[in-house]
Amino acid sequence: MTPRTLMSRRAWGQHVLAGAAAAGLPGWAAPALAAAASPVPEVSRILVGFGAGGAIDVLARLLADRIAPQLGPSHRIVVDNRAGANGQIAAHALLSAPADGSTYLITPLITPVLSQLVFQKPGYDPAVDFVPVGLIAHFQFALAVPASHPARSLGEFIGWRKAHPAQANFGSPAAGSLPHFFGLLLGRAAGVDLVHVPYKGAPGLFTDLVGGRLSSAVETTSGLLPLHREGKVRILATFTERRTPETPDVPSIVEAGYPQAKGSGWFSLWARKGTPPAAVEAVNRALNSALADPALRTRLAELALEPDPRSPQQLEQLRLADLARWRPVIEASGFKAD
Repeated sequence: MTPRTLMSRRAWGQHVLAGAAAAGLPGWAAPALAAAASPVPEVSRILVGFGAGGAIDVLARLLADRIAPQLGPSHRIVVDNRAGANGQIAAHALLSAPADGSTYLITPLITPVLSQLVFQKPGYDPAVDFVPVGLIAHFQFALAVPASHPARSLGEFIGWRKAHPAQANFGSPAAGSLPHFFGLLLGRAAGVDLVHVPYKGAPGLFTDLVGGRLSSAVETTSGLLPLHREGKVRILATFTERRTPETPDVPSIVEAGYPQAKGSGWFSLWARKGTPPAAVEAVNRALNSALADPALRTRLAELALEPDPRSPQQLEQLRLADLARWRPVIEASGFKAD
């Protein structure tokens, strides 16, 4: 057998590239070997903690198609749905995956931020067990009331709440979700007590909001927007600094007078601690390049997502900032998921 048949493809690529460099040969002399020497395995996967067809699943598949070719001509990324427990099943799958650069987790900030605040025993510590790869995109939230509600603005809603304390509540799609805590944050900023009514998903929440069985609800702007446009609910404010392109007729929370409550959700990519830094850097470069593509940015805008490519270090800074931001809100609520 020849030496080449005894070596793995990657080892052979590294061997020949090293020899070429030593001999002073140009890099184009063996282009196929560059892919073989990639720090990311040819077949890798992105874990998704939610079911197929949702926004984060669609996002994962869009990114997989665009990142894979940048990692090598034969590279392939598989999207692996591990739905359940508000993303915790996928987080634990990452924790048990090999730290060889083959496995990544796409997640909203429930895993890197909220899990440490709402679960008594999440089973992992993002600061210890995971490493940041890159920020992907932000998504926004809004407060809406039924179309029959007398309040036409957020100020009027707060005034109505003070006059009708027994009726003042807000629904969210899940206890311990970001909409839950945005509602509490607004109540804290406005100096009123908004009673939380949790649901098991958005469908039941929307049914009761439209039917007037809830006085208000907090959910993603993209989820509420169709009902707002149909005149079934009225979005009073988005939890943003400025009005959004999707809702130019709706004031931002800052414009409405409650800048303390502004914020957003975000999707990001993570790897297991111990993943080779070269693999993390390669995936971050490929991710940021994909997010700069005009066609992808247009597609993400259709999903009400705002791309925000950053370095792994900047993602970690964002995680720490949101951890400090949400900790007092959640601790004051006394909420625990288990």
